[in-house]
Amino acid sequence: MKKKDFGHAFLAYTRLSPGQALPGNGQRVPTAKVYASPLETVDLPQTRKSGGPQTWRLMAQLQAHAPELELTLTAADLAQMLLPLSDREGRRGYLSSAGAYPVETYVVVRRVQDTFPGVYHYAVKAHQLEQIAASPDWDVWERALAGTPGAAHAAVYLVHTVVPARSVARLGPRGYRQSLLEAGKATHASFTAAVALGLAAREADLFYDEDVAQALGLPDGEYPVAVMIVGR
Repeated sequence: MKKKDFGHAFLAYTRLSPGQALPGNGQRVPTAKVYASPLETVDLPQTRKSGGPQTWRLMAQLQAHAPELELTLTAADLAQMLLPLSDREGRRGYLSSAGAYPVETYVVVRRVQDTFPGVYHYAVKAHQLEQIAASPDWDVWERALAGTPGAAHAAVYLVHTVVPARSVARLGPRGYRQSLLEAGKATHASFTAAVALGLAAREADLFYDEDVAQALGLPDGEYPVAVMIVGR
């Protein structure tokens, strides 16, 4: 198959038409991963449930900005930014088709008060960071992000990955499409929270998939989809 035809083939494979049997086999799959033996765990502060900009004013302010200064974030900043992604009695701050929740989030910490630099997985049910790797080689990360403006000044990188098997188990082939859409929803939710906090945030337009996957130690079947850089 020619490369230029792949996108059309993907959309054709994942579409649903009248008369087709509805996909999904009722298989129960986990909606979040937890690391059994993290290097360290970090309990995030309690989050605010009120205050901040009004909804419509915030929507008007949504604009990407690259971090310009090598300044730190607080743990409270990080907690608020991750709040939309947290599991609150089985629901999160973005929609998920069939409740599959195929998205995982990793926080690569460069400059956060009272938190060691390193690679962390965000445990959505515990609202907790699980450290899975010590402070990485930052030159490697900056190369992996393909020259994204502001990467060297960022306090954290938020990496959203997908586990398509979760969605496919409930939606059939359509799950591949939905898992990518949900990564976009999760990225936008955390971006909106970052803007509400007055932080500088932008998505990496390009990154090298294999380099990011290797830096995170991702298993087969889990893929990096979006990287957001955040700072001041």
